[in-house]
Amino acid sequence: MADAETVTVPATTAGIQTALDALDAFSHRVHAPDPVRRRMLTVLDEVLSNVVRHGTVGPGSSIVVTATPGVDDVSVDVADASAPFDPLSLPPPDTTSPLDARRAGGLGIALVRALADQVRYERRDDWNHLTMIWRTTPDGDGEAHAD
Repeated sequence: MADAETVTVPATTAGIQTALDALDAFSHRVHAPDPVRRRMLTVLDEVLSNVVRHGTVGPGSSIVVTATPGVDDVSVDVADASAPFDPLSLPPPDTTSPLDARRAGGLGIALVRALADQVRYERRDDWNHLTMIWRTTPDGDGEAHAD
């Protein structure tokens, strides 16, 4: 089994692309099924974009992404040193009201929950950690599973 891979990137658009490229290469090394790989990359793009837009503490901020293969899954941990923020504590977005009556935001974390098999948040050592897990066994080969 391959080892975990960690990449530290600047909290910038270029940093997002560097992390996505690293995760793509990692997913090929661990033979993640293509549907799982695509879901992982979509989720990572969304999570990193939100950290860059809303969470970073200024120029020079970085984001640490760690991908870890398991026996029948892959986990990706995204860590940032922004103010404590648990996106999983937010209520689900209202998708039934007319657009002009809806509160902005919340669709990104709904997407993350829909495309990952498990999602969890932890504040550890003054860092936010959002961890997503995808099954790579036949029952996790392409169908998204909500928490």
